[in-house]
Amino acid sequence: MSPHPPDESTSLLRKGIYRPPSTTDVRGPCPIVNTLANHGYIPRDGRNVRAAELKAAMTELGVGLTLRQVLTSAAYLEHRDHPPRGIWAFIRNPFAYIFQTFALRAKGQIDSHGVACLNLDELDRHGAIEHDVSMSRRDFAQGDNHSKQEDLVEDMLASARDGQDLTVDDWARFRIQRIEQQKRDNAKLEFGTPQNMMGLAEAAFIQKTFGDRSRGWKVPVAYMAAIFGEERLPIEEGWRKRSWWPVGFLELMSQALVLKKVVGSIDSKASS
Repeated sequence: MSPHPPDESTSLLRKGIYRPPSTTDVRGPCPIVNTLANHGYIPRDGRNVRAAELKAAMTELGVGLTLRQVLTSAAYLEHRDHPPRGIWAFIRNPFAYIFQTFALRAKGQIDSHGVACLNLDELDRHGAIEHDVSMSRRDFAQGDNHSKQEDLVEDMLASARDGQDLTVDDWARFRIQRIEQQKRDNAKLEFGTPQNMMGLAEAAFIQKTFGDRSRGWKVPVAYMAAIFGEERLPIEEGWRKRSWWPVGFLELMSQALVLKKVVGSIDSKASS
């Protein structure tokens, strides 16, 4: 028996069909994970999502096995406010020691079949995967780090200088814009190297997942309007997941460093 019995409104929808969430469905702060739920690749109600379901769903984005494994395994660790440290903690579980910061699951959180699970709204646990200076959400200290902010989405789309595609330079300028905006608007801003690298990695993920390799990883504005505006895969707009080579962990981090370098270059020119 499925741990997610379909309700009447979703029972006739096959995986891949887009349906916006109902008022009783649960969603989180990540547009891409929400998109996977809206297409039925993970439970449409956003509840009791198993790690295996999320890992399998990311294949629909063209994400490689190693990256899928790292992202899901870290998120499904049990969250601890004060995780054990020291050499013995590392020896017992090196992965948990390194990735405990990203743990989201409450202690003992399992579904009715005894399988570890998460609800999508748990992704907004502050300081884990969720962080200040998001692309489309306000900061935790501003009272809502969960909901899509239309003005931020519009700012993102408007950052494409040619109005058609977001280039690496456009992403870098938007990143700088968001940092400066939150410095002004959030007196309790938490922004250091970890938060900065998370933001850069997210932008790199979008470039590598939805960008065009032959055009320097440009991402069509229409794709971003679908993903961030409607939380929908931009299939109607022409996107197809990568089939020639899945998005890998090292490729993602390499692109994040490229973006970091471009951000630094733009910053230095602005201050000179």
